[in-house]
Amino acid sequence: MIQDLRGLRKDYTRRPDESIISRLVRLWDAGGEATMLDGTEARHLGSLSHDPVIDQEMMREASPCSLWERVLGSVAQRYLCADDLYMQQTQWKTIEQGIQRLREMAVAEIVFSDDINTRNPDLVPCTPVMWRKLVRLGPQEYSSALAIMKWDETEETVLDMAKKL
Repeated sequence: MIQDLRGLRKDYTRRPDESIISRLVRLWDAGGEATMLDGTEARHLGSLSHDPVIDQEMMREASPCSLWERVLGSVAQRYLCADDLYMQQTQWKTIEQGIQRLREMAVAEIVFSDDINTRNPDLVPCTPVMWRKLVRLGPQEYSSALAIMKWDETEETVLDMAKKL
């Protein structure tokens, strides 16, 4: 068990230059949803986020739940709203970085929305507000093409929009 926890700690610890929101996307991609922990195991993992509020909140839940659920709940306790997480987002220059920013926005929606029925960032509906933020963070040469890609209110997911990029 200790060896397993060391491996988890290595895989899921926030990197020094990594924002919380980027770490959440990485946690999802690394299978955090499938990693079940009880309160004791979560405490043995120690600090994963380098944020005492998030780490302490993560250890609070005694019953078994996924690492993904623990971290989402902890981030919701630490930050007041999605905009606090969006503030951590940086400009993007490549399409890959743009897709990463869009997925980060989806994670922020999951953390702070009561009515999203998915915990998968790729299946979150891509809202016009999210798309406008993506356009603003992107390079000037992409902005007009991106602006016309999402002008309607269709229910496309983040994954659908990422495929269009």
